[in-house]
Amino acid sequence: MSEASVIFNFEGRDVSIQCSKDEKMKDICQKYVNKINKNINSLVFLYGGNQLNFDLNFNELANKIDKERNAMKVLVLVYNDETNEYICPNCGEKIKLNTEKIDDIILSINNMKDTINGCKLIIDNVIRLSKDNSVNIQLKNVNLVINTLNEDIKKIKEKLDNLINNKNNYIIAEIVIKEEDIIKDIRILNSHEEALRIDKSVHKDKYLNNEDEIKKCEIRINDELIPFNYFHIFESSGKYTIRYSFKNNINNTAYMFYRCELLTSIDLSNFNNNNNTNMCSMFNRCSSLTSINLSNINTINITNMSFLFVYCSSLTKINVSNFNTNNVTNMSCMFSYCSSLKYINLSNFNTNNVTDMSNMFFECSSLTKIDLSNFNTKNVIDMSYMFNKCKSLKKEYIKTEDKKLLNEINEQL
Repeated sequence: MSEASVIFNFEGRDVSIQCSKDEKMKDICQKYVNKINKNINSLVFLYGGNQLNFDLNFNELANKIDKERNAMKVLVLVYNDETNEYICPNCGEKIKLNTEKIDDIILSINNMKDTINGCKLIIDNVIRLSKDNSVNIQLKNVNLVINTLNEDIKKIKEKLDNLINNKNNYIIAEIVIKEEDIIKDIRILNSHEEALRIDKSVHKDKYLNNEDEIKKCEIRINDELIPFNYFHIFESSGKYTIRYSFKNNINNTAYMFYRCELLTSIDLSNFNNNNNTNMCSMFNRCSSLTSINLSNINTINITNMSFLFVYCSSLTKINVSNFNTNNVTNMSCMFSYCSSLKYINLSNFNTNNVTDMSNMFFECSSLTKIDLSNFNTKNVIDMSYMFNKCKSLKKEYIKTEDKKLLNEINEQL
């Protein structure tokens, strides 16, 4: 008779129990109890929070989960008869199980906080793929390991991969609504196509299109889910928090917050833009923006940063020290009309492939110091008006040794 194994997890350690595939799960559980020699009132097989039937044999249980496997990991919970509650043996915290959830692997992961409640070790979960092409859904002490690489599992693996990469893919912004803004359509998001509809001056390059990606965004205002729209009507004044959650990677963030003129802060530290190639006008005309967190943003594939912060006139400082600009070709108007910026450190910028720097700092009227020490302008074709109307900027406070750039500085300042 073929053998299988069930791996029990109790007190942070794994215990493997060999069994036949026809053996009842309750008998397998008894083997485990006998092996560890502890008084266990209840053993719970969890599948994304769903409690499974002990009267099933190994095969039936495996098939119920999805497909037959050679090994399963099981969380062991202690059941308190008096209080009718499950207890996590690892931390002693109470656990509530919602057994009404649909037995679906993706849904279960997506709603894990709804299916298992009460134990911080479990709720603070980590979902990851193992290196050996198996799917490992790890919830600290809850594991379901899938080693079968049939077509169904490959599909699940693909979905999981997408889910794992994007489970924390979101942007947080704040917006301040004044009395005069109440009961008005206030712009909270944008896309290239939407920008084209409202402004004829928007770049019409067909490769900028990103509306389909943007429209998949889930928007919550003060934790309340709202129907997707580029605008929102606020019924009272005050500060609001907006959370933009994305199911997929956004490959193109051009014009994403174009003309979102009332946003005061944007935090992109949890935004996954690894495949993004275009940041053209991403924050264009965010004129109330005073804070922007770009600390974890990935720019390695970006080729277009033109108009990125243009008319961000309330920004007094900006940190772009983590920007990788190796592939950027266009930086035109990147900081134009950032009239409150006093200092910009671009010492980390690699400009070897940049061809357009025209109007890059145009009318940065408060700018007094700028570090361009790593700039290489050998391939730059257009540097026109690069420092034009930077009325507070003195030549001696521009750090660079690039001769071509120095000549341009001497002509423009």
